[in-house]
Amino acid sequence: MVWLKRLSILIGGLLVLVALLLASVMLFVNPNDFKDELKTVALEKANVNLRLDGDISWSFFPWLGLELEDIGVALGSDAEILQFDRAEFGLAIKPLLQQKIQVNKVNLVNLKASLNKDKNGQGNWELDIPENTAEAAQAAFEEETTSLASSMADDATEAEPFVIPEIQLDELRIENAQLQYRDEQTNQLVNATLNVQINDVQWDKAWPMAMDMALTQSDLQGNSPIKANVQLSANLSVFPEREAFSVDALALSTKVESDLLPASPLEAKLNAIRVDFDLPQENVLLEGMTLSTLGVNLDAKLEAYQVLSDPQFTAIFSVGEFNPRDVMSALNIALPEMSDDSALTSAQMNMSVEGSLDRLVVKPMSLQLDETKIEANAALDLSPLYWDLRIAGANLDLDRYLPTPVEGENEEAPANTEQAIESEASDLIPVELIRQLNGHVGFAFDNLTVKNLKVDRIELDSTQSNGIVKVAPLKASLYEGSFSTTANLNAQSSTPTIALVPSIDAIQIQPLLVDFMDMDKVAGATYLNGDLLMQGNRIEDLMASLQGDLLVEIKDGALIGTNLTKSVCEGIASVRQDALDGSKFGEDTPFEAMTFPAHIVNGQVSTPGLKIRSAGIEVTGDGVISLTDSSLNYQTNVGFPGSTLDDACQVNEKVAELTFPIICRGQFSDDPAGLCRPDLKGFGNLFLDLASAELKLKAEEEKAKLKAELEAKVAAEKAKLEAEKAKLKAELEAKVAAEKARLKAELEAKKKAEEEALKEKLKNKLKDLF
Repeated sequence: MVWLKRLSILIGGLLVLVALLLASVMLFVNPNDFKDELKTVALEKANVNLRLDGDISWSFFPWLGLELEDIGVALGSDAEILQFDRAEFGLAIKPLLQQKIQVNKVNLVNLKASLNKDKNGQGNWELDIPENTAEAAQAAFEEETTSLASSMADDATEAEPFVIPEIQLDELRIENAQLQYRDEQTNQLVNATLNVQINDVQWDKAWPMAMDMALTQSDLQGNSPIKANVQLSANLSVFPEREAFSVDALALSTKVESDLLPASPLEAKLNAIRVDFDLPQENVLLEGMTLSTLGVNLDAKLEAYQVLSDPQFTAIFSVGEFNPRDVMSALNIALPEMSDDSALTSAQMNMSVEGSLDRLVVKPMSLQLDETKIEANAALDLSPLYWDLRIAGANLDLDRYLPTPVEGENEEAPANTEQAIESEASDLIPVELIRQLNGHVGFAFDNLTVKNLKVDRIELDSTQSNGIVKVAPLKASLYEGSFSTTANLNAQSSTPTIALVPSIDAIQIQPLLVDFMDMDKVAGATYLNGDLLMQGNRIEDLMASLQGDLLVEIKDGALIGTNLTKSVCEGIASVRQDALDGSKFGEDTPFEAMTFPAHIVNGQVSTPGLKIRSAGIEVTGDGVISLTDSSLNYQTNVGFPGSTLDDACQVNEKVAELTFPIICRGQFSDDPAGLCRPDLKGFGNLFLDLASAELKLKAEEEKAKLKAELEAKVAAEKAKLEAEKAKLKAELEAKVAAEKARLKAELEAKKKAEEEALKEKLKNKLKDLF
């Protein structure tokens, strides 16, 4: 590109031509004699009305000077578009012979320009030329341009290279230039007063330049004006051979006033040590830039390459420490209500940026806000759009920047029903925005506090694409334990779906609940695993659609504010219509372990397997916890195996061995001490069953006693009968023995007698025989 060189050649040639014409004319002609002819030619040939009320004068040697006074220019029948009181020009003659252009001064005094654009967008500076004339002029211009280009090409090939003439302008001054611009299309009115001075204009050297401008912008009626004062000073250098220019010691200051601005007047200062532009190399360098406004100081350095063909750049920005509260106060911006008056009082930032038309990289960015430190690296691809953002930080207490919580404010209803409906109907998840996300975000933070929840460390890794946001994982260290989860948000449909796989390891649940929800109902190291699924775009819809299963265990804990033993004793005392001394009981129920599986259907959590184990106490439970209305409807059964109830109950061992029902029913916000109470009907049934059992036992004992007495009597009678029987038997046996002995004796005597008789008979027989 050679536009700068050609422009300098054209300017030099025109100046030489003008100088020669003026030198020849001034010797023979008084220009004031041709005012009428000049007016006529301008009107006929260009439809331009000239007003030449002042004298036209010139000088010839050693300076070719031209001075015009009281000039006005109008197009057609319109009002004058341009006026000035005096224009001065001085050109040295002798240097022209050496191809040097030396101008001692160009001075325009009290220049006035009135530029108007009507409702149709037609400007008063645009000549009203007939269409056929315009087409002919355009054709002639194109032909002349083609011819000139061909001639220049031939000259460049055949002739020697053109040497840019040396130019020296001692002074360029524009004094009290007044510009007005009216635009009926945009209902805009701009008035500006301008002074410009440039000295020692020479190629390859610095030109001191200064400008001041007062500008006012308003509507056409002058309402809501914005006033600005601008001062500019710099050293400008132009290098035609290298087609480059440079600006040194740039200083720009502005002061803006308007009722439309948050702060008025608003002042700013811009300084730059050096600005370089190299056209052939397409390079831009900006060094030592500082911007100061409202107590904020920005330092910057910029290097850009191939800015006209394939722009690439690197930049370094630094914002020195400032007080954001002071800035907001200066801008008349109301500070948000914050719980800490020392919050938002110190900030500073450093950032390095590099990029092109396709990619932007921030590496790194360092931000400090009060005690919070943040480091970030980011990469942004523009085609197709994709980002990779990684943030690390420490020491952030968000509660300092939030209003002080008002006790009970969450319980207050909206002012009217319409507000309540509008609040409930608001979308929680920006579906359309999520569908446009495409990138990766990594996040790590140490020592974070939010809603009084204290997090030692939190880490997140997330990808976003095609309406799906994946978090794998989200991890946090807090309250002596850790939490982790993987999450999937699907916003491809009009009803977003969220899937979670949470895990909790040894988090102390009591301080967490106290800090986050001001709820002190349970303590202990908590462990959890499971999966959850919900859908919807409002809190109530998400809670109502919640599905999933969890396995929860709390070790070495306690039910805070609820003493199950006391509840049992209160039930016993109520059934007996006795008084109970509650001072003998502690406030809590300590336990070794609480375990329960949670089955969730449509926001209703059931825990049929709840068990609490502790020394001297065993609890089982079943019921429903409703997340949709923050309520509890639960029954626990409390037993005391291997131990006795508190002495205050004054019960026997049989009563202590019973399992007692305790009902927990109410809202999460209710007082824990009144949330759980004994099931008096259940207690009555227990004692009725116990009384029936005791009566049955007594009947069984009486029956056994009567049976024993009867059996004893039967045994005694049987023994007596046995004794009588033995006596009678003995007597009978004695009688029988005596009778038997008598009969035996009689038998033996008879037998002996018979034997003696037989012997006698035989003896007698024998005697007879013999």
